Amino acid sequence: MDEQRTKLARRCSPFLDRLVTHNPGWLETLEQQGRLREDLPPNRQTLEETVAAQGLDAGLRQFRNREMLRITWREITATATLDQTMKDLSELADLCLDVAIAHHHEALENRFGKPVSADGKNLRLVTLGLGKLGGGELNLSSDIDLIFAYEQAGECDGKRGLSAESFFTRLVRAVIRSLSEMTEDGFCFRVDTRLRPFGESGPLVCSFGAMEQYYQREGRDWERYALIKARPVAGDLAAGNELLHTLRPFVYRRYVDYGSVEALRDMLGMIRADAARAGRENDVKRGPGGIREVEFLVQCVQLLRGGREPSLQTRSLLAALDAIDELGAMPKSRTDALRRDYRFLRRVENAIQALHDQQTHTLPEGEDLERVALASGFDDSAGLLDALAQTRAHVSGALEDSFPRNPAEKAGDVVTGWSEALDALADTWPEAVAGFRDRLARQAHSHRAGARLDQFMPLLVERLQSVAPDDRVINDVFQLVLAISRRSAYLALLVQNPGALDRMLSLFSNSPQMAQSVTRHPALLDELIDPALGSLLPGTKDLEAGLARVLEGAEDTESAVNALNYLRQAQTLRVAVAEIQGELDAEATQRRLSELAEVLVSGTLDVARRYMRERHGEPPPPGLAVIAYGSLGGHAMSYGSDLDLVFLYGEGGGQTDGERPLAAETWYTRLTRRMLALTTTLSPAGRLYDVDTRLRPNGRAGLLVSSGNAFRRYQLDSAWTWELQALVRARAVAGDTQVAQLFEDVRRQALARPRDPDQTHREVADMRVRMRAEINAEDTAKHAPGGLVDIDFVVQLGTLLMAHEHPQILDHHGSDDLLAALGETGWLDPVDASTLRRARDRLNAARHARALGRRGDVAVLPDTSATAEICERILAGDSATTS
Repeated sequence: MDEQRTKLARRCSPFLDRLVTHNPGWLETLEQQGRLREDLPPNRQTLEETVAAQGLDAGLRQFRNREMLRITWREITATATLDQTMKDLSELADLCLDVAIAHHHEALENRFGKPVSADGKNLRLVTLGLGKLGGGELNLSSDIDLIFAYEQAGECDGKRGLSAESFFTRLVRAVIRSLSEMTEDGFCFRVDTRLRPFGESGPLVCSFGAMEQYYQREGRDWERYALIKARPVAGDLAAGNELLHTLRPFVYRRYVDYGSVEALRDMLGMIRADAARAGRENDVKRGPGGIREVEFLVQCVQLLRGGREPSLQTRSLLAALDAIDELGAMPKSRTDALRRDYRFLRRVENAIQALHDQQTHTLPEGEDLERVALASGFDDSAGLLDALAQTRAHVSGALEDSFPRNPAEKAGDVVTGWSEALDALADTWPEAVAGFRDRLARQAHSHRAGARLDQFMPLLVERLQSVAPDDRVINDVFQLVLAISRRSAYLALLVQNPGALDRMLSLFSNSPQMAQSVTRHPALLDELIDPALGSLLPGTKDLEAGLARVLEGAEDTESAVNALNYLRQAQTLRVAVAEIQGELDAEATQRRLSELAEVLVSGTLDVARRYMRERHGEPPPPGLAVIAYGSLGGHAMSYGSDLDLVFLYGEGGGQTDGERPLAAETWYTRLTRRMLALTTTLSPAGRLYDVDTRLRPNGRAGLLVSSGNAFRRYQLDSAWTWELQALVRARAVAGDTQVAQLFEDVRRQALARPRDPDQTHREVADMRVRMRAEINAEDTAKHAPGGLVDIDFVVQLGTLLMAHEHPQILDHHGSDDLLAALGETGWLDPVDASTLRRARDRLNAARHARALGRRGDVAVLPDTSATAEICERILAGDSATTS
């Protein structure tokens, strides 16, 4: 045995020293078993053998003390990591709880019979651990926060008869007594049940139905905060998980819940007030910059964003910090510091509690302080105190940065009422203010909503006076306030995040369309919190990860569609801000919007496939592929673009493998219809995209879904020239990769055939004339002579004529890339190619500006006369190779 380490442990922990003195063989046995050096957790069989030999209460205490000797020795000597110490302590509590429950359940069952529900189901106690036990993060002398429950009402089947509620109440009382009563052997665990529904005045144990009803009707925000860490720890674990699944919507709201911001700030106020009390300056948990403040910072992010980000729905604080890193919900430097500070504070907390096995978090004095310093890895208390001061300053600084104190609160000012605050704007915008005041006054506001308006309006007035926007922006802002005042949680967001208010005003000034979008869908205000809104855009992998998270967290098809719609709105907003700020040019904007659409098409297909699979199973592979034509196929999506889609399936044949089988072709048709419905239906969160399927073989007269072989035959034998033109920009964007490759092979084969130049020129030019006659050309950037469609016709003509000799052209799908490739082949004069590419960029920039409602030079269409001359000349047969 390592005598030096044992000497250190006994010196730093009088509690451990007493255990060794009274039980001289324990350390040697632990060493022989390898349990001092290795991560060998508490063992259930050993506990049950100890209880069988000594009785429940004495056996629990002896087992606990022996394990505490091992865990404390490993913690003080740094043989175990902090994570291992917390894990072992939590497993020890779980084991003791479960064995105590099993023992007393059996004893009560022998007296009263088994508790059984009306439908004959055996009922068992469900035990939820909260706090550090729920998170698997117990400290060396922590109490355990518990909530007890059972599934449903019932009766015991014995002769004496007893209701299930009475049975489980007796069981809980016996368990608490066995764990927490002080005997000559000490205690096992202190039990705290005050977090149960209705607190100390509520029943010790509730049915699932009563508990769900309580949280729906009475649940408070601090209870949501507490339930973040809830975990089934003993008894019927499967039923416990079912209960938590039922309660999850109470804890994690589907949308960012800014109504909780006010409650969280109230909690923060209590934390700050508690930390400021006399005697708290040396409390590493509740004092300023202590453990509680780290927990508050992390759990606030979990509460506010966990409904949309399932990775945040974790009980472990350290795992939550990892998820926050992955999501970028805090600066990386801050999460790294919080992780480091939390570990340090927890180590010091354990050193304090190792002294005398007492539940205290306050630094001792004298010799005990030196012991704590030594156990924490310092030579003396001065080094410990200096490190603690630095750590607590870090934590307090992070808290203040995240939740700055309200300036009015600091100064003691009284915030004026919302109507009075508007007086400051009445001279500048008299009609707008009068109408807004009248409409807002007619709305029925709760006391809380009125208070939030009183807080928000002076801030808004100050910003509007500073920015001095035009009348249109004033009206847009007032429309938003009217829209959110009865859902006043959003007012709390803007009050607590002044930067979000500034970004909102900037966005409204630059884009009326984005203003309308935010007003229709106020959840988008969440995006305005991010100061990097327009500069750090997610890439394709980030979008795919975000898609996976929202679909994983969706409970049903409706919630999945709403989540997909929110993802589209939020990311479109970010792209729009980036383009407005000059972070993206027109081409980059289109690629970003195309990447987003591609991810959403894939997600919608997955939701539809899940629906069909649950009902009918799936057919044999290969499966379905989604082919994008037009803007999406050419990486050229704009704001408001629709989707041109074609659906192909592989010919595996046969039927689906579910209980209600369908022929494969029928299954693919229903899958496609389901996907189209999900994509185009207007939901509370909006509509994903309008979809056009007329480019499928034979158009409206053709089948909605085609087999790969039928598509091949059609494209090679029957397709019109205009259909081959459309094929130039087509590509697979979702679904089966084998079918996607089949499509690309057909595309290349069809486009690379040799063609008669004169006939091809004539047919392409004729199609352009027909299109101009049939389309209402309100979108002049697209349809005017020399506009985007003319340039696309040039691209398509060149591809049809040159792909046979230069098949590498077909590696590209976007018009810009194809223009460059055609210039390289010599078919298109390099100067003409460059001119057309520049024109496309200017036309798209102006088109985007108009779509966003922007004014000024950016929205002015460029002169397309030169471009029109080039397009006319080439479509007439005068390209570089024919001139």
